[in-house]
Amino acid sequence: MSYFGIILSSVFAANALLSSGFGASRLARGNTKHLLPSFIALSLFSLFVAVILWTARRFLFIPFGLSALEVVLYMSLIVPLMKFISRVAAQSPGAFLRKVAESGDELAISSLVFGIALLSSKASYTLYEAAIAALASSLGYAAASELLGAIRERLELSDVPTSFKGAPTLLLSAGLMAMAFMGIDAVLIKNFVG
Repeated sequence: MSYFGIILSSVFAANALLSSGFGASRLARGNTKHLLPSFIALSLFSLFVAVILWTARRFLFIPFGLSALEVVLYMSLIVPLMKFISRVAAQSPGAFLRKVAESGDELAISSLVFGIALLSSKASYTLYEAAIAALASSLGYAAASELLGAIRERLELSDVPTSFKGAPTLLLSAGLMAMAFMGIDAVLIKNFVG
């Protein structure tokens, strides 16, 4: 698949939020403040973790049949490393970098970064393709969460029955968006871009 096809597939067909539910807890909390720093932190950490997981899968887990240890590697090595990087970045003098570090600190314990890295490392991509897929998945998550946030705001202003206010409308909206995003599946993308 071409790089453009990988990007389209990662943003739409294999959207981390809509197809797998990764990062739904951040969305349910309504955590949409500092969107740009959060997106940058998500992109950087997803890229970092995808490269580490791809390397570990390719040279350690698959040759020795240790694929079940991916979660152990993530929890024992990558999470503390991400926390350390976030803490170092939080000491920087720039306010923007501190906001990125705050978002990264929250992402370290979230399933979102691990889910994005796992999706890109298990797709039989090369290292460059896995990195592109991780960045595109971050973009897809940001797009889906921004769209769902806009829908949530719109529904809060609408006259919705009380039984549908809050989480039910968010779940219905997420389900409809998931169906729309997954309508652009990998086969369609492969036929479209090659």
